[in-house]
Amino acid sequence: MEFELIYKNEPLRLCDDFTDVGYMADNFEAMDFFGNLLEIKRSHANKAMTLLVSFPIYNDDFKDEILKLDAFLSHLQVEVYCYLIFDFMIPEAIVLQNRLTKFKLLFDTENEFGSMYGTKIVNGSLKDRLTKSLFLISKDGAIFYIDMPKDLDKSLDFDHLQIELNRAYTVYTGVGCHG
Repeated sequence: MEFELIYKNEPLRLCDDFTDVGYMADNFEAMDFFGNLLEIKRSHANKAMTLLVSFPIYNDDFKDEILKLDAFLSHLQVEVYCYLIFDFMIPEAIVLQNRLTKFKLLFDTENEFGSMYGTKIVNGSLKDRLTKSLFLISKDGAIFYIDMPKDLDKSLDFDHLQIELNRAYTVYTGVGCHG
């Protein structure tokens, strides 16, 4: 599947691999802020949900949206593991990590997230970067909701995310889709 998007009127394409709602999420390795390679798991012993969010770059176009999303997530009353993912270490990593309250900052240095989740841009000025994306993974490790704007200048949909977070929390049966 080829997914087309735009940024500043430039047409871009995503890699062919894509995961969709209902599929089991993949574990992947990423580097944390301190340079440690971590395995990001699709499910957790405490049955918490996971939120994976990526952006192509950290600049004025995306900074406010990232900070607003982090503030939104810090008000959740249920446990959700929240990861903010860039394709490589960004120069502003120290400043950003210090401003984040809910997100754990990660870098897709192994190119696993971009490839497995279909978020890697394959052409144009953002080639080899991650697109703007949000994946909500349910308590059983299945992908419950995806927000991946076709126009990178458009914000992620916080209102829809709130609805999907509530749905994912309340519809969980404890056995997963393959149980």
